Amino acid sequence: MNTYGDIRTRFEVALNERATTIEGIIFPSLQKMLGDGRINNKSGGKDLRFDLGGEDKKSIKKISNAFKKLKQDVKIEVAAAGDYANGSNSGKFTTFVVTFNKSSKISSLNVNAGDTVKIVDNNPPKGSIKSKELTPTRLNLPEDTNMQLNKLDSVVKTAIEKKYKKSNPFMNSFLIELYSLVANHMPSYSGIELSELGPFSESIKYNEDIKEAIDALGATDLNTIGKDFGEVLGAALMLKIVKTSEGISFPSGNNPLVDFHIDGYGISSKYKAGAAPTLSNIIKDLKPENFTEDSEIKLYDLFKIVESNSVINGYIKGAEFMELPSAIKLKELVGNVELEHKALESFIQDKLNTIGREEFYKQYVKPVVDVAGRGVKSFEKIDWAKLEKANRYVGLLSYPLSLQLIDKLNGKLGDVDLYIDTLRKIVSKLEVKQLYMDVSLKTEEVLFYLKGFGDDNAKLTFEAPNVSTPNPGNGKLGFKMK
Repeated sequence: MNTYGDIRTRFEVALNERATTIEGIIFPSLQKMLGDGRINNKSGGKDLRFDLGGEDKKSIKKISNAFKKLKQDVKIEVAAAGDYANGSNSGKFTTFVVTFNKSSKISSLNVNAGDTVKIVDNNPPKGSIKSKELTPTRLNLPEDTNMQLNKLDSVVKTAIEKKYKKSNPFMNSFLIELYSLVANHMPSYSGIELSELGPFSESIKYNEDIKEAIDALGATDLNTIGKDFGEVLGAALMLKIVKTSEGISFPSGNNPLVDFHIDGYGISSKYKAGAAPTLSNIIKDLKPENFTEDSEIKLYDLFKIVESNSVINGYIKGAEFMELPSAIKLKELVGNVELEHKALESFIQDKLNTIGREEFYKQYVKPVVDVAGRGVKSFEKIDWAKLEKANRYVGLLSYPLSLQLIDKLNGKLGDVDLYIDTLRKIVSKLEVKQLYMDVSLKTEEVLFYLKGFGDDNAKLTFEAPNVSTPNPGNGKLGFKMK
């Protein structure tokens, strides 16, 4: 516990720091020009820390202009992260060593030629990471090779150093620290047989060094790390929890459902909520002979329709197969025209040319929207400019069908949980569990959650990801687990 004397002593030291050191004297002035910062003494080497933007040339210019305004003649040298021999004060961030060329007086302090001030950029280098750069495949980790934890530790650290040690010391240091945090963590329970593995949650408190790096990363980079490197982190955690004879292995090629196996059992890694698995991801692993209930057979047949057609036709023909009111109404309106993407597109454009947009909406779109209960419910809300630019109008009719198909499957049309429960039964046969990872900035923790598709408390929902009237083919029918 801090005593009054402790607090007073630290306060007096801080005041003395501000009054008697170069850093303390110039810090208030630099803050006005470089933004909020701090005086750092933590790592033993004194420095000033500012958010300079992560680009060396621009940072040098900012620092140079700031010292010119202070009427100081200085030389600025760059020390890369971890380059302690050349003056670096940080293992993750760039240090700018500012040397005074002439003796001068700053406020009440005499500054001699050759005196130095170190300024550390609290931003990682720009362009730190690209999408998919940290997946097991792109890191060149062994594929289809069983590894226990010691082997995984070795290949992961070697891969990171090979990729980043020279080109990006920040990422090198951060990724190794993050991996070690998870791999060295002692979970709440361990030695669990795979057959007994149920839903669990695990939180791992991270230290100040990792916090500093996470705080410096932008949301985009952090999400990329979570999505891609999360597969590796999840594998390390599972090896601490599960009793395994063979270890983990990363599959070769593109396996859209499984990110790694443990003793042959599939684990799908997700960051935060994760993307919805498309039905095409799972259908090839399903065996129709295992389905006996009518709802299972019907849902499996729907999956085959979605999988064997384009995205747009998957929704149209899926709605027709499920005998949805919107599909029945659309068939009634278009007559002999096949409910198919190209045929409908041609029909729509012909009608737009003959009766015009507003009349087409009244005669064809609104009746379908009314029956579906969802869609663009007024003529004024249609973005005709987007449709015209893409020269694609089929979404006017397919979008309401997509929405009603989702509503049907999610039990909003009177079927309650029939198809959700059926989906749970179907995907539980795949024996794939979802391992979710998240980073809590508030509690400063890395969080993991394991859930199975077939778990009783797993909430599944069907989704039409990013589908809209202008973009009716943006995302194939899929599902999410919450």
